[in-house]
Amino acid sequence: MKILLITWACDRDDVSEPQIAYRWVRGIAQRHEVTLFSVSRPDRFGCVKEQFPDLTVIEWCDIRVPNYLERFRSIAKPGYFFYFKKARKLIQKLIQQNSYDLIHHLNPFAWRYASPAYGLGLPLVRGPVAGGLPTPKPLCNEIREAFHPYKFLRKSDGLRKKIDRTLRNSYLLTDCVLGGAPYILDLIKPLPVKRFEVEIEHGLDHIEFVEEFERNCTNKEKVQLLFVGRVIRTKGARDAIRAVSRMKNKENISFTIIGDGDDLPSCLKEIRELNLTSIITCAGWCNSKQIEIAYRDADIFVFPSFREPTGGVLLEAMSHGLPCITCNYGGPAYLVNEGCGLKILPTEPEEYAQNIADALDFLVENRKIRQEMGKNAFIYAQREFDWKKKMARLDAIYSSLISE
Repeated sequence: MKILLITWACDRDDVSEPQIAYRWVRGIAQRHEVTLFSVSRPDRFGCVKEQFPDLTVIEWCDIRVPNYLERFRSIAKPGYFFYFKKARKLIQKLIQQNSYDLIHHLNPFAWRYASPAYGLGLPLVRGPVAGGLPTPKPLCNEIREAFHPYKFLRKSDGLRKKIDRTLRNSYLLTDCVLGGAPYILDLIKPLPVKRFEVEIEHGLDHIEFVEEFERNCTNKEKVQLLFVGRVIRTKGARDAIRAVSRMKNKENISFTIIGDGDDLPSCLKEIRELNLTSIITCAGWCNSKQIEIAYRDADIFVFPSFREPTGGVLLEAMSHGLPCITCNYGGPAYLVNEGCGLKILPTEPEEYAQNIADALDFLVENRKIRQEMGKNAFIYAQREFDWKKKMARLDAIYSSLISE
């Protein structure tokens, strides 16, 4: 098929969304004839053409902002609103000059950005989209976020879904919306959606199945717990710490927290106050090799993030054969099935911590169950989220839209 692929922030050497977008482009371009229309940060302009030398690439430069507004530029994407009309005109011109079969507007992954490619006479796929997940009400008092200018976007989401004609038309004239989890369909209501398919933005490179799955659980004095992620309040590291303090079996475990963030000082303080310094280690930021070793050595992955749009770190843990204890909300509620781990409802903080503690005690006391869950997690992750399988599902969507 001949695909016009639209991305915002696509960079193999960046992190998070740009790196994930790169992997999507790479996977699609291996199977189809792709023209790539992309936007780059000013300091990275030219990287897309360099990273995809075999593709036809149209690369635009995002707006420049002072250094102190760089986080605002990255998250709120103010340049998108300047880009939209110009991009729409360019896309119309590209369609007139080329016989594309389909347009796929890949990212921004946030659902609140209208696609400039709607209603141009070609099937349009949008996403995977995610984001905008509200904090569960029982845990709202735990959040004391500093004000940032981009917060107004989240505050205005409900109103924009009702009155933003461009946004509504963009969804109305999109043939298929890919969502990072089932909750997205409810979240974006009342925006009109013709067709919705669940496909998370993350994927796994193929790994051959190996039978020796007990490698994570043998010859250890203590059961190894692991948390990997940004240490911000919503990711739940503090809830995991509180849970460990309530465990019946806390003397039989060792807990490593990998990651950095503005909640780390509070986590360290809580560890000291709860007398857990001999049990819990905060390793801070670690490189990919160190994280790989930590996954390999762990027995249980603990990630009680209560405002997680998808949960790529859970997929990483599952791909290493780790049973997961996570929050039954947002992306994790979809990503971790009942055979792969235990999901805890986001209730009041004290109850939430106690329920996590009970789940930890259950898996610590039941070695065979955690081994079986770990094996299930590995098989499920590879079966459902391998990049080749994801691309095959995408091909089926493309074909169905073209044949309509």
